[in-house]
Amino acid sequence: MCRRFGVALVLAAIASACGGVVDPSQNQTETFNGTIQPGSGNYGGPHFVNITKSGEITVTVTSLTPTVPSGTFFIVGFGQSASGQCSINIQANQFAIVGTAAVSGPISPGSYCVVIADEGFFTVAEDYTLKVSHP
Repeated sequence: MCRRFGVALVLAAIASACGGVVDPSQNQTETFNGTIQPGSGNYGGPHFVNITKSGEITVTVTSLTPTVPSGTFFIVGFGQSASGQCSINIQANQFAIVGTAAVSGPISPGSYCVVIADEGFFTVAEDYTLKVSHP
């Protein structure tokens, strides 16, 4: 019995030393800015994010200026990065709107990237602010 307890204690110590999963309330927030030219397929970014711990990620576009009409959709893509390249291979939201989480979910340590793109609804260049909350 003592041996099992000892093994469990050692495993718990190892897990805590590795940092474990970060509570979302302890996340850090990175802010990115850019401009998207009007036209389907035009995008802002990529913006690169290095994640060092497991936890949850949330990507939110907090502003577009000049303001697009309420409810105007745009794309927010999230993927892996390697050698300065961005591959949107994890999640893409084609119905993103300002002020609402566009991408969210569990995340593991690694190199990632985020882009924002016009679906063809923008009529002028849009300056944006994008916030990424991550462990």
